[in-house]
Amino acid sequence: MKIIALGELLWDCLPAGREIGGAAANFVYHATQAGADARLMSAVGRDKAGDALVRELASRGVPHYIQRSARYPTGTVEVTLDKRGAPQYDILGPVAWDDIQPDVTLFSHVRAADALYFGSLVQRYGPNQRLLRQLVGLLPPQAKILVDINLRAGHYQPPTLGFCLRHADILKLNDEELPLIAAMFGLPRDPQDFYQHLRRHEHLDMMIYTRGERGSRLFRGNDSHRHPGLKVTPVDTVGAGDAFTAVACVMALRNEPLADINRAANQVAAYICTRAGAMPALPAHTGG
Repeated sequence: MKIIALGELLWDCLPAGREIGGAAANFVYHATQAGADARLMSAVGRDKAGDALVRELASRGVPHYIQRSARYPTGTVEVTLDKRGAPQYDILGPVAWDDIQPDVTLFSHVRAADALYFGSLVQRYGPNQRLLRQLVGLLPPQAKILVDINLRAGHYQPPTLGFCLRHADILKLNDEELPLIAAMFGLPRDPQDFYQHLRRHEHLDMMIYTRGERGSRLFRGNDSHRHPGLKVTPVDTVGAGDAFTAVACVMALRNEPLADINRAANQVAAYICTRAGAMPALPAHTGG
């Protein structure tokens, strides 16, 4: 199973220091841990921060193809944490991952992919919006599109969210994002009705709906599964949603039962919350 992830690679600047991050990078790390042949496609600047990120990817065993931008610096995000470890993000831009360039290597990987992952945040500027439209057209007919909605204030627009809804085979969003999108597009606010509408009117196969510490619901066809979540004492919750998405998508692409997917994804996400940063080493019992 070959998954190509296009998107963010950056430094999360946390109160305790900087940690490697970015939704797409986090996704590839955890998808690889779950057994997928996943690869990150992103960009960093021609600077020391970019050099350090590429070294960090290699040290963590994250397969990657990273362009070096001469126009923009390496991405950084200033992260502040509330008393429960929930993050608030100040996402700087434009940065290198906002301007991933079309090239032969990127196209060849996408043409051979079984799945393409991207989020809404990577589409905040025009160059990546245009690139994604190219890449979707290059996918093999049987390939799946995995979309993660990340609504960060000031970094999304209705047209890019509409693109996500039209093309997703597997869609991930949370309980704060769904009502906003439902209101934006006149869709049902109930998660099951929201999913069934997109299933009927687009080509959505599965929806991953997370609810923070209250767990998650998965929808696929006429089936659904609810998980209450796992209670942990969080250090921070940075990257927990990306970990959940990665494990759930990999297992869904293997057509595993919803109950097994929900259990494994919650287990990994809960563990991430107990460690600093989005890519801690995982114990052997987590994941799919």
